[in-house]
Amino acid sequence: MINVSLKWIIDTLSLTDEQIVNVPVELEQQGISAFSTDSRTIEAGHVFVALRGPNFDSNAFIGQVKDKGAVAVIVDTPSPVDIPQFIVKDTLIAYGKLAAKVAATVKPKTIAITGSVGKTSVKEMCAAILAQKGNVLATNGNFNNEIGVPHTLMRLEPSHEYAVIELGANHIGEIAYTTELTQPDVAILNNVAEAHLEGFGDIYGVVRAKGEIFNSLSQTGIAIVNGDSEYKEYWLTRLNDKFENSENNIIQFGFNPDLTSKGQAITASNITLNKLGCASFTLKLDLKKGEQQQIDVELVIPGKHNVNNALAAAAACYSVGADLQDIKNGLLAMQSVKGRVNLHQVTDSLLVIDDTYNANVQSAKAAIDLLSGYQGKKIFVLGDMAELGSGARRYHQDIGEYASEQNIDVLLSIGVLSQSASSAMEQKGEHFSSQQNVISRLNQLIKDADCSISILLKGSRSAKMEQIVEQIIADNNLSN
Repeated sequence: MINVSLKWIIDTLSLTDEQIVNVPVELEQQGISAFSTDSRTIEAGHVFVALRGPNFDSNAFIGQVKDKGAVAVIVDTPSPVDIPQFIVKDTLIAYGKLAAKVAATVKPKTIAITGSVGKTSVKEMCAAILAQKGNVLATNGNFNNEIGVPHTLMRLEPSHEYAVIELGANHIGEIAYTTELTQPDVAILNNVAEAHLEGFGDIYGVVRAKGEIFNSLSQTGIAIVNGDSEYKEYWLTRLNDKFENSENNIIQFGFNPDLTSKGQAITASNITLNKLGCASFTLKLDLKKGEQQQIDVELVIPGKHNVNNALAAAAACYSVGADLQDIKNGLLAMQSVKGRVNLHQVTDSLLVIDDTYNANVQSAKAAIDLLSGYQGKKIFVLGDMAELGSGARRYHQDIGEYASEQNIDVLLSIGVLSQSASSAMEQKGEHFSSQQNVISRLNQLIKDADCSISILLKGSRSAKMEQIVEQIIADNNLSN
């Protein structure tokens, strides 16, 4: 974090004397080592931001954070604890203002990313590409909401030349808020899918919400739009209204080669997959004034869908100064993220694919597409997909039907909703009430297999499908 003091908080939040408690003038220059919204992580020199929600009130922990060495607290009501306090109307908004000030002070070239599927993969690709050029800060884990984005921005230091910020949402207005804090130079809208429908109402709510990422782009900003999306005209219409000369501000990406005739575009051709499902392809960049460039690249994470993710990342990084060789080298150097299409070649004949980090309809279908490309017996293991609203059972049934169409040999399900998926597979589907039963069935299928076998596991975080992955690998690892 940058060097700040208690006086910096006062100035940034424009606090009046009535909002400043137990802060004598001589203490105003007290330095701050970090801000924290979690009382469990407080250390000496930290400022504690006491957030309040429907099911929690962090004001209850003021005494604890003082004992741990907190130098001050930001609260919405005065606390009887004798500690420097800054009283604000809304502590979450105050936290966001402080984080935005940090970002405005450091001024890194900033890429913001949203989408229902693949935004973390795109984030990691961008970070790997920009690491070829300089010092990069990227979102850790899933710190992508109205609390997580400020948390990420607070980590910026003067040495950071680039920032790659993931923006997620489960309701309208959340991305509008976080993109205002982030003030990106480049904004990527990767895609939309049936995810968090309980918060958005329907898919059109998702379309509108994701489009909020473009709100804070300046007239020199770059919008990266999925040119293959059926909803792109909604975003393009609004971008054309936003920018004075939109052909300079929009880059479309996708598999459709016709995109190059509709303005700036980045596309892929000559796509091939190796035996592990990782793609090689020719990346083609068509920019304004007829400029064209291309380069052959390889991906180290599997799935044809990751070609599209790579195109989005390449377009964004090129827009902030990366060249095609940086893009090629960065994509080759990228590290996989735990639970996101991790390949485990357990034995010569057993491949376990861990895609358990999260799930929605589009990502589950992409996982099935990936699995269908492997040789031998193909087993898809599905846990419940959460936050799909009133149509949840139908969406799970769609996954079972899609798995059948893609010639998946076996679909095992666990969870109340996922039973609709295995039922749609008829004789090829089996449902279980416990993880141990799933593990036992998988081990039996592995034992009985007379050919190579590939198992892909998918589910929302609440399904904890990674526990099955770990046990299957442990049970079948011959080196144990």
